[in-house]
Parts: sequence; C-alpha cells; structure tokens
Amino acid sequence: MSKDIAVRLGRNIAEARKASGRTQAEVAEKVGIDTVSLSRIERGTVSPSITTLDRIADVLGEPLGRLFDGASSGTAALADDIAALLESLSVNDRMFLMEQIQVWARKLSKKKVD
Repeated sequence: MSKDIAVRLGRNIAEARKASGRTQAEVAEKVGIDTVSLSRIERGTVSPSITTLDRIADVLGEPLGRLFDGASSGTAALADDIAALLESLSVNDRMFLMEQIQVWARKLSKKKVD
C-alpha cells in the first residue's frame, strides 16, 4: 500500500471512529489490537492487514469499502464517489448530471487529441 493511500485510509478510519463517538482505546480493544497500533493505522504510518481492516469496519459499523473513500484516484473509486453523490438526487437531476458528464468527457478527451 502506498504511503498516500495509507494516510487517507487512516484519516477515514479516524473520522469514522470520531463520528461514532468512540475513543481509540475502545475501538482497539474491540478490534483486538493495542491503542498504539490503532494510532499508527490512523496516522497512516502502518498499513493494517485486510483482516484488521475488516474488524475495524465492523466495530465502527461501516462498510469496508467506505474506509477507502478518497484513498484511490482510480476510475472505479471515482465512479463510486460519484454514485454516492447521486444517491440523494431525483432521477431527473441524475440524468441531467449524466448528460453534463458526457459532454465534458467528450470535450476533455477531444482536447487531449488536439
């Protein structure tokens, strides 16, 4: 895992933990790791195993994928971010935004060719 991804993942874990109103000690105990390890994960200085990440997500009541929000700039991750933003919109607003994305994608891909 790259350092940037580890830092963003850690930040997401810390934000989810704080939003749940739990301390590092509480979460670490339920996950089965020590507080120092959780602190290092949240700072992005260590990369947790997928098993540890799964336990953290479970303890925080978050889907595992949510802990990775914004941690990748890959197309699939960006598509997931867009989908999450569209969820609260009406069908008409979603269709409008889809049309706008298509227009901009054509313009920008044409610009690359020029």
